[in-house]
Amino acid sequence: MSARLSAEQTIRLTPEETKALWEAASDLTRSEDVAELDADGVTELACALTPAFPTRLLRALHRHRRGAGHDALLVSGLLPADQEWGPGPRGSAEPLTGPAQAAALCLLGVSLQLGEPFTFSTFYSGRLVQHVVPVPSMEHTQTSESSSGMLDWHVEDGFSPDRCDHFGLLCLRGEAAAHTRFVSARDLELPDEVREVLSRPVFLMEPDTAHEMADRSPTATAVLWGPAEAPEICYDAHYLGPAGRPDGEEARALRRLAAELDAKRVEHALAPGELLLLDNRRTVHARTPFQARNDGTDRWLLRTMICSSLPRFREHGVRVWPSPHGAVGAGRYGGTGAAPHGATTSGDGAR
Repeated sequence: MSARLSAEQTIRLTPEETKALWEAASDLTRSEDVAELDADGVTELACALTPAFPTRLLRALHRHRRGAGHDALLVSGLLPADQEWGPGPRGSAEPLTGPAQAAALCLLGVSLQLGEPFTFSTFYSGRLVQHVVPVPSMEHTQTSESSSGMLDWHVEDGFSPDRCDHFGLLCLRGEAAAHTRFVSARDLELPDEVREVLSRPVFLMEPDTAHEMADRSPTATAVLWGPAEAPEICYDAHYLGPAGRPDGEEARALRRLAAELDAKRVEHALAPGELLLLDNRRTVHARTPFQARNDGTDRWLLRTMICSSLPRFREHGVRVWPSPHGAVGAGRYGGTGAAPHGATTSGDGAR
């Protein structure tokens, strides 16, 4: 039996607040040719939306950033529910056009309250804001372009120590059958001996196929570590496996974790105008199957990733980062893809 988002995990804008924000975002798209801006340019443009955010939204975002909530925040009414979007894009890397440009600015404006929006050059052509839409022939893949198949439990870019700290999913067009699921690591009830096994950096995580990379060798990582009141998690039901025997204690610990994720899941079918923010260091997420029509009226989300560490963001020097493979950005953890047992990355740094 799945749970639902709590009142503490949700905030709803009033119709007046939604209208004022949408007018401000639309005005910005008329002042600049968003399609011609690079990643830095569109982010700087989105900064101008901050005065249009209600104070209570800014406070809720601050609580979410410092981890005072439940690792998830649903913002309802960020976009007008009756907005006409036109036909959806054909793929994740399509350019932003029409009113989707104003929606992207709203997404980036909120994201800037949590850190710096960024992406990888290997991920959907390096688009800072990606479309999340079903794509023909991708129905059963483990990517956000899937539909008929279950998108299994995962964190974003778990194979990389430079994975995002937070990410946002903004719904333009919903789908009742497509439920976004998530579980916070702090809600997992696991025996101490299972936690100890999962804290060892001996599990192997392969890069997911959403990234166009030549080097697809796995990186070693721990799965669950940190203080019990705020543990971190790095998990992927499809790309993560034990380094040892398939019937060994690491494999048994993963099976126990998988069952606990299913038992503790929270789920929500995103509706138009809703933005779901998840802490990528402390939650895992998934999506239930749905039937795509492939006629331009399918489920349509916008997504961006967020780095909450300014020092780590500055290390890269650009907003579109190079290959996220562990060998590229593994200086702090010696290439393991996770902090050493007992360490924590949130507040120090973050398919």
